[in-house]
Amino acid sequence: MEKREKDWTNILFLSLTPVIGIFGTLAYSLKFGVQWWQPVLLLVSYLLVGLSVTAGYHRLFAHKGYESHPLVQAFFLFFGAMAMQNSVLKWSSDHRTHHKYVDKDWDPYSIKRGGLSAHIFWLFYKDPDGRKFDNVPDLLNNRLVMLQYRYASWIGILFGLGIPTLVGAAFGSPVAGLLWGGFLRIVIIHHTTFFVNSIAHIYGSQPYTDENSARDNWMLAFVTNGEGFHNFHHRFPTDYRNGIRWFDWDPTKWLIRTFAAFGLARDLRSTPRPIIERARLKMAAIEVQSRLPGVPTEIRELVRARLERAHQLLERAAEHWNRAQEKKRDWIEKRTSSARARSWKKNLRAQRGCLARARGEWRSALAILSRGPEAA
Repeated sequence: MEKREKDWTNILFLSLTPVIGIFGTLAYSLKFGVQWWQPVLLLVSYLLVGLSVTAGYHRLFAHKGYESHPLVQAFFLFFGAMAMQNSVLKWSSDHRTHHKYVDKDWDPYSIKRGGLSAHIFWLFYKDPDGRKFDNVPDLLNNRLVMLQYRYASWIGILFGLGIPTLVGAAFGSPVAGLLWGGFLRIVIIHHTTFFVNSIAHIYGSQPYTDENSARDNWMLAFVTNGEGFHNFHHRFPTDYRNGIRWFDWDPTKWLIRTFAAFGLARDLRSTPRPIIERARLKMAAIEVQSRLPGVPTEIRELVRARLERAHQLLERAAEHWNRAQEKKRDWIEKRTSSARARSWKKNLRAQRGCLARARGEWRSALAILSRGPEAA
């Protein structure tokens, strides 16, 4: 990376907001006490602004994981600006560059330059002169995005600090409102977002890919509205979900589904289950292969046979999925007979059956391996 000029505005802002937000709120609370509306204001503002970053800035604008109604876009652009993480145009451009060059020199917040650099220090430098945002042409053509680009800083300052101050004034304490719903909320959203760039590239598991440093960290998901399932996200970045299991903590996914249920979001992009399972099997196979040299030949052959069978079943599951999608499109577009719909559902059932059997095969492989010489 070329040497860049320091951004003293960012340095001062990112250094002073934690002092005011954390220590200022603590000092004020110790002197005047805490009223019920103050943490409620913090929680509500955190959800409104935080989800606008995750569901809006990230999954809608940066990755185009779904399409949304202009009212939803306006909502995300307005509240997202209050996060004080720059405009969605710059945010999305930086993020697409991160995904394209992850862990390489051109990655703006590469973990290879250290955890603190990825977390916050990368923001201490100005962009090169004449930046053109060539990697976000779709956003350059979005009038709402460009409007927010011009006024994002003013929205963040006037509304991001003004609204909580007014709420505080309504309860008789504008300073408390400013501290709890303004500065403390800004600090929390800043650093939970930054944790995804740092912690989620250092600590956690890699169930879907080891081609980059991204990790799944379920604890981080709780404080980032579901963004902690980062290994999955880097493997399947256009998926509108990060936590794919029904019990995975991913409020952002649930919000997007809610919008879709009311017709405010559409074309939700999700990765077919066979492709996800293929990625999981590949990683499981890597783990198993690393342990095979130390086991007897008979066990080694049994394990390899199980893994090969699992791979074949996943390929069959993918074929069933593709056929089901073709039949579904044909049924929707041409309004063919109900028999076509039944055939589509039959392929889906066959796909689910193959997936279940594939999981069983590689679990058996792991079980055989864990038994060691006794399996001989």
